[in-house]
Amino acid sequence: MNTPLNSPLYVEVTALLPRHFTGIGRFIARLLMELAEEIPLRLTTTIDRDTAARWNATTALCGRDIPLTATHRPRTPDLRAWVDELLARPSEPHNAARARQCPMLYTYLRPPTRQYRRELAIVYDFTPILLPQFQDEHTRRNFAASFRALPLCDTIFAISEATQHDATLLTTVNPDRVQVQYPGPSQCVDDHAHRGPVVRRDDLILVVATLEPRKNAKFVLDWFLHSRAVPPHMKLCWVGPPGWIPALGDTPPTSDRVIFPGVVSDAELCRLYQEATFTVYPSLYEGFGFPVLDSLLHGCPVACSYNSSLMEFQTPGVYYFDPGDAATLDDACRELLAHRDSLVIATHNLRQRFSWPALAHAVRRAAFGEVLACAS
Repeated sequence: MNTPLNSPLYVEVTALLPRHFTGIGRFIARLLMELAEEIPLRLTTTIDRDTAARWNATTALCGRDIPLTATHRPRTPDLRAWVDELLARPSEPHNAARARQCPMLYTYLRPPTRQYRRELAIVYDFTPILLPQFQDEHTRRNFAASFRALPLCDTIFAISEATQHDATLLTTVNPDRVQVQYPGPSQCVDDHAHRGPVVRRDDLILVVATLEPRKNAKFVLDWFLHSRAVPPHMKLCWVGPPGWIPALGDTPPTSDRVIFPGVVSDAELCRLYQEATFTVYPSLYEGFGFPVLDSLLHGCPVACSYNSSLMEFQTPGVYYFDPGDAATLDDACRELLAHRDSLVIATHNLRQRFSWPALAHAVRRAAFGEVLACAS
């Protein structure tokens, strides 16, 4: 069933509403920027006011829509600031009858019944099923219901081959409806990076992740403080917000070699990527792994866990280790430091493979069908 090309695409943006800006929130914000360049959007949510209040989220979209077009370009390259501007825009009451004639892209949670002309969904990972100990009960319940409703979608976009595999294995969705579409970087890299000379330091290891158990914080911090492979003059900087489950227990390590700046601006994070000796991404499971791609596009090599979707970043500049074995991280560290002066990261190839325009094009084609092909 095709949809008129001048119809808006409804986009469910629930993950933008909480004050805690997650990787999924960054994903949605970057995709909105790309989609709005080509087609009119209407931003909506699947949660009511009571749920929004319980999540400490804005109620700006509860029962309402925010129109978004290419004229509403961000005035700032900082994604969090742009999302705040976006949610403050004028909204309109949600018209369910009109919405039923339009396509919908679910980006977080979807209801158990169909409500739109064509329905698409993006799936990121299956942590609530595969690693339930890292999620609270409310999140597990919400995502379990959303996963059960996936077969109602006309098209499902998985953000990695690993997620595509999990979707076909863990749900009853028809595998023909699931396609892999990689995203681009989580930052607007071109708005920050490579402006003026950058001197990469020889004393800074960078970790970018929420401080929660799935990101394996205790493992990497213990490794850093006790490893003989780490030069003693090096410091470790862990950038990211605290998680919903304590990551380090009641006694986090205290050392003048470890820095926890919390959440920083996109521009500051870009500077850290450009200056760091290398980054470490020790996660136990990922649906994609934005910090790996972001680091590489800033020219910074990565020591990375060899599991889940992270195995798909096999390119010069990535050095893998077992996230449960500190000796393998020692090996990765030694190899990385030995080759960092001669390393060439193929950023052009990365930009072609991991692309927001390609993802947006796939969404448009799935939403509007043959009409888009005829118009072009």
